[in-house]
Amino acid sequence: MTRGAIGFLLHPAESPDTVSAAVEAAVRSGYRTWTTKVRPVEDVAEHAEGTELLVTIGGDGTFLFGARLAAPRDIPVLGVNRGRLGFLTDMELDQLPAAIEAFADGRTVRQRRGMLAAEIDPGEGGGGDGLGGSRVLLALNDIALKSPEVSLVRLRVEADGELLGEFDADGVVVSTATGSTGYALSAGGPPIDPRVRAIIVVPLAPHAVITRPIVLPEVTVVEVSLMHGRVHVAGDGQHQGGLGPGGRVRIAPGPELSVIRSADSPSFLRQLRDKVHFGLPLKPDDRVHGSEGDRG
Repeated sequence: MTRGAIGFLLHPAESPDTVSAAVEAAVRSGYRTWTTKVRPVEDVAEHAEGTELLVTIGGDGTFLFGARLAAPRDIPVLGVNRGRLGFLTDMELDQLPAAIEAFADGRTVRQRRGMLAAEIDPGEGGGGDGLGGSRVLLALNDIALKSPEVSLVRLRVEADGELLGEFDADGVVVSTATGSTGYALSAGGPPIDPRVRAIIVVPLAPHAVITRPIVLPEVTVVEVSLMHGRVHVAGDGQHQGGLGPGGRVRIAPGPELSVIRSADSPSFLRQLRDKVHFGLPLKPDDRVHGSEGDRG
């Protein structure tokens, strides 16, 4: 059986020696290998044809970067955690050689993750940051528009051409289900299992009592227009430019990403408990009924 290649995308702080055992496992399984950390954009483009898996070595940021490179080329991604949180990268480095062998034998789990494709029109006075005019960016987690100052901005949000709301707020986050445990969660949005085909619109500190995050179908096209003020636009936490009055961001479904996980990878609920202590008491207590002194 002829196999293709496995690529290894390293965080800049990682040494190629970090993946030597995994490279050996890939070669034993019949794969060619390539490694990149200095020219990742160029190297992924050069090796895309025939690459059957991209392994990212780093934190969630490295995984997100690899996802944006791999998804348009239909390359599955496996993330190895070398960062602090590791919500997207649930595998540790010492597990990687066995995971490579499991991938070769068809014993891994493949999950699809929806991405966002955002078209940015900077509007009047926008884009004055050297990043150019209208452009398109991909995001696996979220697209965020946020005021760079203390003052509120007014944003008009439409979903499939219908008014969702006009918000006086600090900004708005449009998140995938995968990104629901990131910025969106911190801003008050619900955590959503990434197997759910949904997006979340989360106004940031809205100046309205009844404004709440809303969950919409994944196929929804969301357009955010800036009516007053200025905002910065970020994709997956990376600054992408600014919007001035009349500027807009059109957010539509992007390419699908295939994520490779081990068969024994923790469930979404387990990750919520382990990573962000979701649903757990602030002060763990093993007592079931309390002590006699607690009964009054």
